[in-house]
Amino acid sequence: MTENKCVQRHALWAFAFACTLTMAAGAAALAAGNQPVVKAAGAGGASAPSNAAKSDGSKSDGSKTWDFDHDRGYQLPQDWTAVSGSWKVLIDRDAPSEPNTLGLPGYGLPRTRQVKLWLDSFFSTHYLLAIPKEATEYTDFSYEAAFKPWGGAWGSYAGLVFRYTDPQNYYVLAAACPKDSLALYRMSGGQLNLIKEVPATVERGRWYTFKVDARGGNFTAYLDGKRMFQAQDGAFAKGRIGVWSQNDSRVSFDNIKLTPVGSSPSA
Repeated sequence: MTENKCVQRHALWAFAFACTLTMAAGAAALAAGNQPVVKAAGAGGASAPSNAAKSDGSKSDGSKTWDFDHDRGYQLPQDWTAVSGSWKVLIDRDAPSEPNTLGLPGYGLPRTRQVKLWLDSFFSTHYLLAIPKEATEYTDFSYEAAFKPWGGAWGSYAGLVFRYTDPQNYYVLAAACPKDSLALYRMSGGQLNLIKEVPATVERGRWYTFKVDARGGNFTAYLDGKRMFQAQDGAFAKGRIGVWSQNDSRVSFDNIKLTPVGSSPSA
């Protein structure tokens, strides 16, 4: 009987040890799976430039696209500047040009920073901007991008900034969720002024496209290829381009494209 008990006890110990090893292996695999997937950089480990220099269509049309697929994940794209906000290259396997996008991450920030963003959003409005490093200014153009709103305590906002001169002066075509609107604003002297707004269904977690055609003081806005409105304003004649959001909003951009009209680019 004693021998049988010893055998059973050894069997139980072996079984428990095997279970412990299995659980440890599973935990290690889970931890590895939860690590950010970072794309490999180019030779030497340096961040490779995005496609800012790549022209669409004929090389003479001056158009440019940014898909961020040659940038390192979870870092600022090499050829963009974060004017305000923690802009990073984010991995999204559902992106129109997968896997890389430009966005505002909802993770990786210290907990106190996240709480501060949330509280600041309640009492005031902060505008988040990123622009290409190149200083080219444009007058007349078509400017478009894919965007996905996916988080934010007070809403998700995605915007195309154009005719930008500084953080206090520019236009922005903004899509808002769950406000469900598409609007054109003029930021002038640090004050955001509404020019035109229409209802537009925008859901979190989905990719959309929006575009603005600028011809002098006339602007035409599109959402998913549908013309949404036309508006007029003559405050700013030319400027740079960028992307925009506000407060603790979480949004991603992909396939940003700028097509100048005529001889509008200027250094």
